[in-house]
Amino acid sequence: MKRAVIILTIVCTSFLLVYLLRDSFMLMAGNYLIVENPIEEADAIFLLGGGPFDRGSEAGKLYKAGYAEKIICTGGQVSNLLKSLNLQHTEAEVARINLFKNNAVPRRNIVALSEATSTREEADVILRYCLEEGFEKVIILSSKFHTRRVNNVFRSLLEDAGIQVLIRGAPSSRWESETGLIMVNNEYVKLGYYFLKY
Repeated sequence: MKRAVIILTIVCTSFLLVYLLRDSFMLMAGNYLIVENPIEEADAIFLLGGGPFDRGSEAGKLYKAGYAEKIICTGGQVSNLLKSLNLQHTEAEVARINLFKNNAVPRRNIVALSEATSTREEADVILRYCLEEGFEKVIILSSKFHTRRVNNVFRSLLEDAGIQVLIRGAPSSRWESETGLIMVNNEYVKLGYYFLKY
């Protein structure tokens, strides 16, 4: 009887501690996903698909600060919202429009590459583009929670080709919400998948 009370007390105390420290645990889990480098001048900023507004705003700031003269937007997905409106703009095209209209980046300095639908495909497209353009140093811009996977994929692929990679994460307004919790969970699943597949 005494032993059962001790075990029950330990279990209940453990659950209580986990509950009370849940915010700290979530913060640690989220912070692990963030990998960034100090930013320096580069040949181009590559804005990855998936978040044209938060990422676009950060790309606009980097452009205005003079870190690169060219922003290349990637992403071949067309959102369900745009499909429902019978519009076929890819993520790259939406990001390009956002950069021009909302961030005052001149059209001539924005390129849309609408081919890729995954981080790995974006890395392949960006590598090809960098080799064609003779780029030696690039900034890869994604959402903060996505930067660890971006770092793993891009660093190995591009640096093997002699291209220096700088990773930058855009702040996300969704980071500390229910949506953010789901994004962190999904990112851990994708990290595992990419580890096993690539």
